[in-house]
Amino acid sequence: MDKSKEKIGIIGYGYVGRAFYEFFKNHFEVFAYDNNPTLKNDFSYLQDSMDFIENVSLVLVCVPTNALPNGCVDTSAVHQVLESIKQEKLVLIKSSIPPLSTESLSKKYPHLKLVCSPEYIGESSYYLPPPYDFDKEVVKTPYFIFGGRDNDCSAIINFFKKVAGPTKEYIKTTSSNAEVCKYMENSFFATKITFCNEFEKICKTFGADYDIVRELWLKDPRITKTHTLIMDEDKDYCFGGKCLPKDLDGIITQSFKYGYEANFLKSVRDSNKNLRNEAIRPHILCFHRIAYEEAISPIYFERKMAIGLLRLEQYIESYLQRGYKFGSIKQCLDEPKKYFCLSFDDGFKEHLEIAKILQNKYNPKKESLIFSINVNNALNNMLCGMDLLYCLIEKGKIKEIFEYFKLDLTPSTLNNIEVLKQHYIKQDSKSLCKFYETFKADLSHIFLDSKELKELANYGLIASHALFHRDLTQHKAQSKEEILESKQILEQLLDTKIDIFCYPEGKNDKELQDFVKEAGFTFALSIKHIHSQYGIGRRVAKL
Repeated sequence: MDKSKEKIGIIGYGYVGRAFYEFFKNHFEVFAYDNNPTLKNDFSYLQDSMDFIENVSLVLVCVPTNALPNGCVDTSAVHQVLESIKQEKLVLIKSSIPPLSTESLSKKYPHLKLVCSPEYIGESSYYLPPPYDFDKEVVKTPYFIFGGRDNDCSAIINFFKKVAGPTKEYIKTTSSNAEVCKYMENSFFATKITFCNEFEKICKTFGADYDIVRELWLKDPRITKTHTLIMDEDKDYCFGGKCLPKDLDGIITQSFKYGYEANFLKSVRDSNKNLRNEAIRPHILCFHRIAYEEAISPIYFERKMAIGLLRLEQYIESYLQRGYKFGSIKQCLDEPKKYFCLSFDDGFKEHLEIAKILQNKYNPKKESLIFSINVNNALNNMLCGMDLLYCLIEKGKIKEIFEYFKLDLTPSTLNNIEVLKQHYIKQDSKSLCKFYETFKADLSHIFLDSKELKELANYGLIASHALFHRDLTQHKAQSKEEILESKQILEQLLDTKIDIFCYPEGKNDKELQDFVKEAGFTFALSIKHIHSQYGIGRRVAKL
C-alpha cells in the first residue's frame, strides 16, 4: 500500500468500473472489487473483499442496475454496497439510478456523502472520431456532471481535476437534475435509433436506398451522424444492450410511479420491440429465378428477381463458412443462429436443375429446400402473375396494358412496371382470368410442368404459392377458397401432404393467417416476420 497516494475504491468491475480504474490508476492508489468470480480470474489485481473501503477517501459505485420484470430499476446492488460502508465516506454513484434515488439514499444512509454522476462509457464497438470518442476512455470526456450537495460535489471534482486537468468542464447541479439528464440522454438515443430504423423500413417500402437517403439527410448541419447507421441485417435492428432498454423502461416506470405517463417514450419502446421482433427472422433465404443455362429475360435482373448460379453458391458458402447447417423451417425457427434453408418461389423450370446441382454439391436435407409453386402457372399454363406482364412488356405491349387498366404511363419503364404491379395484384381472380384471355401468352417453357414438379418433390419440399399470384389480402372470400384449392390440387398431384404456404408478394394479415391455418398448413412464409408459424419472414437475397 502506497502511503504517499490518496486511495480510491471501485465497486463493480464491468465496463464502467474498468474505465475508471484506468482513469485513476496513475494518479491514485486504486482498489477494485467485483463479486463475479470469473472477473477475479481475468483480473488478478481485484480484491477478495471490500475491506479496503475503510481506508479509501473516495468510493465509486459502478454496479449494475438492471431492469426488473415490471420495468422498475433494480437498485439492490447499490443498496448492498452502501449498507457495507459503516463510516462517513465520500461516495460517487456512477450506476444509473432513477430520479430522486440519490435524495432517498441520502436519507437512508445519512453518514454517506452521496453524489451521482451520469456516465458515458458504452458498449459500442465501432470507431468514433473526436469529439465523440469519449465512450471508451473517461479522460476524453469533455465535461463531467456531478449531482448532490455543493460541498460534496466540489470534493469529488478535486479528484477528477488531478487527472482530467484544467480544460474540462466540471458541472455541479442537483442530484435529480443529474439523474434525469442521464435518462434524457439515453431516451433520446433510443428515439433517434428507432427513428432511423423506421425510416430504413420506409425507404424499402418506396424502393429508396437508406444509405443514400441518410447521407442526403445528414447534409443538414443541424443533424449529427451518431446513432444513424443501420448495422448488419444479420444482427438485431434498433437498440438493445445493457443501457438503452433498461434506462428507457426505468424512466417510463419511474415517471408513472410519480404521476406522469410518458406516452411518447412508451411508443418508442413499442416501436423498438416491433422492429426488433421483425428483425429476428430465421435464416430462410428467398430466391426467384436462377440463371443457369437458359437465357433469362433482362427484366428479371432489372427487377432484382434473378441471380446467377455462382451467386447462389456464394450465399450457401457464406453460411457454411460461418458454421450454419442446412435445416428445416422448424430448426431455422428454433435455432436461428445454427440453421438456414433456401426457398425458391414461383416454380420456374430451372429450379429442378438447381435442386439437382445443390444435391450433388452440398447434399442438403430435403426439408431445407422449399419450392413454392404458383399452381396456375405450373399446372394450368394460365399465366396470372407478374411473369405474364414481363412477357407482354418485352413484346412492346405496355401501352396496351395501361389502356386496358385505364392507367397513365410514366416516362420510366421500371416505374411503369411497378405501377402495373400494384394495380394488377389487387385484382380479383375473375378479372385476372379475363386479362389473361385478352393478352394470352405461352410461357410453358419457363414453368415446371406436372412431371417435372413430381421429380422436384424428390429433392425438396413443395409449398403452395396459391393460384393467381395476387394480393390475397384483397377479395378475402376468394382468397380463402384459393388457399384451400391450391393445397388440394398439389396434394392430389403429388400424393403427399402440403404443409407449407407461401403468401404471394408476402402480403398477409391475421385473417389470412387464420385461413391458412384452417386449410391445414403447418407453416406460412412471408417477408415481414412475426412470431407466428403463419407469418415467417424470409430474407430476400441481396442480388
